[in-house]
Amino acid sequence: MTLIARFLLLCLLLCSTPAFAADGDYNYPYADPLVATILGTPAEQRAPLIEDIKVKLLDLTIFPERKTPDLFWYNDQLRCALAPQTGKAPLIFVIAGTGAGFNSDKMLKLQSIFYRAGFHVVSISSPTHANFVVSGSESATPGILADDARDLYRVMQKVMDKVKGDIEVSDYYLTGYSLGGTQAAFVSKLDEEQKSFNFKRVLMINPSVNLFSSVTILDHMLEDNVPGGIEQTGAFMRARLNKLAEIYKAGDFVKFDHEFLFNIYRGMPVPPQDENLKATIGLSFRFSAANMIFTSDVMTKAGFVVPKGVELNNSDSLSDYQRTVMRISFAKYLDEFLLPAAQAKNPQLTRQALIDGDGLKAIEGYLQQSGKIGVLTNADDIILAPGDLDYLRQLFGDRAAIFPNGGHCGNIDHRAVAAAVTTYFTRP
Repeated sequence: MTLIARFLLLCLLLCSTPAFAADGDYNYPYADPLVATILGTPAEQRAPLIEDIKVKLLDLTIFPERKTPDLFWYNDQLRCALAPQTGKAPLIFVIAGTGAGFNSDKMLKLQSIFYRAGFHVVSISSPTHANFVVSGSESATPGILADDARDLYRVMQKVMDKVKGDIEVSDYYLTGYSLGGTQAAFVSKLDEEQKSFNFKRVLMINPSVNLFSSVTILDHMLEDNVPGGIEQTGAFMRARLNKLAEIYKAGDFVKFDHEFLFNIYRGMPVPPQDENLKATIGLSFRFSAANMIFTSDVMTKAGFVVPKGVELNNSDSLSDYQRTVMRISFAKYLDEFLLPAAQAKNPQLTRQALIDGDGLKAIEGYLQQSGKIGVLTNADDIILAPGDLDYLRQLFGDRAAIFPNGGHCGNIDHRAVAAAVTTYFTRP
């Protein structure tokens, strides 16, 4: 969740032994995982951020024969970034979470953590990000982890083809957060077969155990908690944004940052109820999913949202489509879009087989025997279904670092978490 997303979300609220040791001074303050997910880490507890990293932006042509729709003219190349060290160094690929770009808030934090630790850092957008759907996805229909992993792996190969003359690499590493963490495991397994990188170490940060289980949790956070149901999402947003405007005018605020969010939250006369917290987190996910679904539909001309035969251009109003796609749950996307597209290639594929394949259990044997893959998560991560935390503990054993609180990626830039991540990748 980016800083801007956290800002919007808060606006809406106003009505085991690890293989890598965690810092013993873990004093993350938010016991409520919903609050942690939204507010993130307080300034005084964050890892130092390097703000002057010299980053090389990379524009990649992944599919030279692909014609980009006029509506997405600005996405005709895949964008990612390289933060290079001055000499020979290990390189780490970082995969963004659901809907996030290579330069989103969490990606910049991870870039800083790894750059400070001495890595060349390559930041890659999520396969669910619009730029990736348009320019990096072979099917332009994200959501099948094995296919997304092949797309990511192809991008990584293209990155190295582009920068091989500019940097010297000693070893390759891989990580990702949220959905990007789960995808990192699938990419690692693919690399065992193709061996382009021979990743030395891989870390999943706050991954989902099963994609469908996690997105179902997030869908229900929205659908079960917006007063009046999903059809009232617009009114829900407008009321909170209007309230924010009142608070902002009455305050002494200079900029929208984490301190601003915390001060508003702390100063609320009535603590927000869980249903409002859940609704806003669910809404953030729905924004990301809606953007992905609309982009995929336009790219594939499937007629799921935009009627077949309609060619949109830059002057067309998209408001009706936006209202429509915001009402589409991931389950509906899976049943009416993703599954039919997958069955066109594999008629024997069932709905349950697709769901089962979109989780860690599909590659359980590999994860169990591969000592180079670890997991870092929080015991109160909101995207974990009942039994998921125990599953991670059992599957990874001493390759799992589990912090007691932090929600979903809320503590990703906490000093103790940054230290644990750095130690995992730099230990002998």
